[in-house]
Amino acid sequence: MGQFFGTELQPLDLFGPAHLVASGILTLVGFWLIRAGMAADERGRRRLRIGIIATIILFRITKHAWKASVGLWVVETDLALHLCSVMSWITVYGLWTRRPWTLHIMYFFGIAGAVQAVLTPDATFGVWHYTFVETMASHAILVMAGIWAVKVEGYRPTARDPWLALGLLNLYAVVMYPLNRLLGSNYLYVIDKPPTASILDYFPGWPWYILLLEPLAITLFLALYLPFRNRTAG
Repeated sequence: MGQFFGTELQPLDLFGPAHLVASGILTLVGFWLIRAGMAADERGRRRLRIGIIATIILFRITKHAWKASVGLWVVETDLALHLCSVMSWITVYGLWTRRPWTLHIMYFFGIAGAVQAVLTPDATFGVWHYTFVETMASHAILVMAGIWAVKVEGYRPTARDPWLALGLLNLYAVVMYPLNRLLGSNYLYVIDKPPTASILDYFPGWPWYILLLEPLAITLFLALYLPFRNRTAG
């Protein structure tokens, strides 16, 4: 247990056996969850929603509690201002209320934003650590919730929704830049690239990687809309 909650930095074997096994398990869980939601009646779906909400909150609380207990919690990195942290609470609210605007955000940001974190998790303490489990599971839940929005809740993107998502992302970046300067932080990574492996490693330095993220973001959003294009046309 000491290693599981310890503070010794360990290299992450990206796409190594543990990472691939964890990804496979989460994929199976997600497949089961969506199928169960689609097959259940409203009472059963409510129970599943509550289960997802409880899991998200549990991971949020335990992550911050662990970091605080070992003296690693700092304002510069641990406020709920990263996109996926914000998405966790929007997803909780969205699953509880099922408001259309929350389903839109869950689908576009939950999938496009969180998949990257599952593929290249921020696991500086290694794969045999609580933070690896939390990072993989909490981001995978956001992807599952995004799929849940369309498969179970019946959300159907319109042609304007990818562009609305891009606008919201840019608006958030505009808000976060001066706040990062004030806090000395790097939320949304608008000040510098992530310290861990990510797709941004293949991009040039600041500010060029931010500009290149624009076409990448709209490509991802349009790809998410593509399966619904014929259904929503007209």
